[in-house]
Order: sequence, then C-alpha cells, then structure tokens
Amino acid sequence: MNLSFWKRKDVPVPEEKPRERGYFETVVSPDVTIGRVGEPVPKVEGPEQAMRLATVYRCTSILSGSIAALPLQLKRKRNGYFLVDEDSGLNYLLTRCPNNRQTAFELMRNAVIQMVNMGNAYIYPKWWDGELDSLVLLSPGSVSYDKLLNIYLVNDPVNNIYETLECEDIIHLRNMSLDGGYTGVSTIRYAGRVMSVSASADSQSLDSFQPGSSYSGFVSGENVSGVKGFGEFQDDQLKTVGERVERELRSGKKIFWLPDNMKFSALSMSPADIQLLETKKFSVLDICRFYGVHPDKAFAGQSQNYKASEMSQVQFMTDTLQPILRQIEGEFYAKLIPRSVADKYRIEFDLEAFYQTDLQTMAGYMEKSIQYGVNTVNEWRKKRGNVPVEGGDKAFISCNVAPIDSAKIRGENILENSSQNAQNLPPKTHENKEG
Repeated sequence: MNLSFWKRKDVPVPEEKPRERGYFETVVSPDVTIGRVGEPVPKVEGPEQAMRLATVYRCTSILSGSIAALPLQLKRKRNGYFLVDEDSGLNYLLTRCPNNRQTAFELMRNAVIQMVNMGNAYIYPKWWDGELDSLVLLSPGSVSYDKLLNIYLVNDPVNNIYETLECEDIIHLRNMSLDGGYTGVSTIRYAGRVMSVSASADSQSLDSFQPGSSYSGFVSGENVSGVKGFGEFQDDQLKTVGERVERELRSGKKIFWLPDNMKFSALSMSPADIQLLETKKFSVLDICRFYGVHPDKAFAGQSQNYKASEMSQVQFMTDTLQPILRQIEGEFYAKLIPRSVADKYRIEFDLEAFYQTDLQTMAGYMEKSIQYGVNTVNEWRKKRGNVPVEGGDKAFISCNVAPIDSAKIRGENILENSSQNAQNLPPKTHENKEG
C-alpha cells in the first residue's frame, strides 16, 4: 500500500500594512502588544510581564526585602544555651559575603524573588578541602530536577557550574506546590488571571490618556430631508471616513472637517470606563492576597491610624513571613549541618531586627526587659554599640511583686515583727558580752 505523507504547503506571509500617522502602541512583551481598542487583551504569564504591574513589583520587593534584611545566623550550643558563633566561617557566609559576586542580603533577596515569582530557587554550596567555601545562587532555568530519581542536573554557564547533584548537595527553596512539595509553582501562575485584569486596566488607562482618546462615537450619513441613515453612502465609504476621524482625534487636532452630508455623533462614557478606577483598586487587593502582603505595605491606603498599621506589621510577620522563614531555616540547616553535630548547632533568623519602632516605644521595651531580668544593662549597651559600664552585667528584678502567701500580701508589717522579735530576746549578760 502506497503511503503519501502530508507536506505543509508554503503559506504566503501577509504584507504588513504601513502604519499611518497618529497610530499609537505600547509593547508590553515580545508577544503581547497593546494598542488601539479592539486588539488582543494582554495576558500575564511570566515574571517579566508581572513585574511591570506596580502591585506585583511592590509585593515582591517588600516580601524579599523583609526576609533579606533579617540576619541568618549560625548558633552554637555553649553551657547549655545557644549563642551566635561569630568565629565560624559558615556564619560569615550566612551574614556577610556568601560568594565573590553577592552579599548575604543580595543572595537571600534574589533567592526569595526566584522562589515566589518562578516557583523554585536553588543555592549551590561549594566545598573546598572539607570546608564550605561559598554559597552560589544558581541562575534561573539552569537547574532541572528529576523527582523520580531525586537528582538535580545543573547547567549554569553564568556561574560555570555543570554538575549532577544529589538532593543533600543543593539547597532547594520551593514555593506553594500541588505535587506534594517536590517542586514549587510560581505565584504568577496562580494569579495569572487577576494580573491580566490589572494589566488590561493599566493599558486601558494608558489608552485613555492618549491625544483624542476622550471622545468616541460614530459617523453617519444625513440626507436633505433630515432622515439619518446609510442611504446615500456605502459602508466602505463610512468606514474610511471613520478611520480618518479617529486618526485626526489621535493626532491631537481639535478642529477637522467631514465630507458633506456626514455627521459625527459622540457617545457618552461607557460603564466600563466609569468603573475603571474601582477595577484597578480591587485588582490591587487581589494581588496582595496572592502574595500575602498587607495592602498597607502596597500603599493601598487601607488603615488610617497608627495602631492598625502596627498590627498589620505583626500579622505580616505571623501569617506571611514566619512560614517562609521556617522553610529557609530548615533547608539551610538540613543541607549545611552534618547529622553528627546537629544537636550542637542551629541556623536561625534574628527576628529582633524586624521589629523596628519609634524611640519611645523602644525605650519602654528596654526598660521592661531590664526591670524583669530578661536583659542586663550591658547587654543592651552592646546592642546599641555603647561601651559597657561597671556593674552593668548584673541582672535586676522588680521588687513590686511578692509570693502570694507572704507577709507583704497579708498586710503584716515586717519591720514591726522584726523589732518585736528583737525585744523578746533575752538580755545580754556580762559573760555573753565577753564571749
């Protein structure tokens, strides 16, 4: 039996029409172009398109910056409690300079950006002569993970790393996923529809502020008897005149002429144009929900008082940052600390750096911590960069409290009781004095 294979015929490429004067367009991405009304609605499918939206940019910035601003410290157990191991090389990599290209802040910030907007972030620990030499954030798209074999294929020409790694040899930060946590999924993929609506609203706003975009209407024919319609002109002629009117409006001209027996009828603003501002407002709230960022931090202007803003900071730490911080701590701890010494070391964020407040509130917090023996004076002076003082290493406790069954609670005068007890003592004799 003869088999004939289907061959694709050459399809002629349509000739591109020259753009006329007054035409306006904005290129959002190589495959999406926003222009005059009627063109395809822009779709947000990647990080480059999403970061053009103000809310996405702000949410990504505040989320990554807040985490990167917290010092990730190595702590070692000494005398039964954990202290920062400032002499360790690993602590230097975590808090200062992880590699010769980035600081610790830059590495952590870009790692969080990749994790949230791309789904996964990979950090490669380089070992040299049995010691950790550097931490390298691998380039986006340079790592392929085989979850069946549980291996990572690294092909990163930027950092000159070409390796096949086991799961314990690479730090893998994952975003929210649906496959059991093996690979992360970008937030943009989940919020693509909401972001596309926001991008459409932005493009509509941009189109509305172009010259001549404040008017819309139609062109009609008008006969001598005053009956309006298309009796005297063909549809093609009306279409040509309509396009010319649109070009004249977009060119910025305020006075132009129409052929005889033709009339331009302006239309009122559509309900979609009226609700454009509300659409942009709700798009901001929806995007903030996807990223877990409070609208106050995206400058949405929700709360108008200091207390509500302060509580939003606490909620941001509890609901959004704490799970991500816990994930990062666990991943670094599992991949960098050997199991044989796991009970002697910890890798933790210093959360105290997050709660920055005004000086009056800070002074009250310092007073309370010293008053109840939580911190000493010299400990606070050390944190503030001041020289220790003599006697400042002693812990203090407030004397305004007492045991519930003490004489002070029962209302007894301790001084009177002591004086009475002293009076009931037998008088000292001469022999006792000599003794």
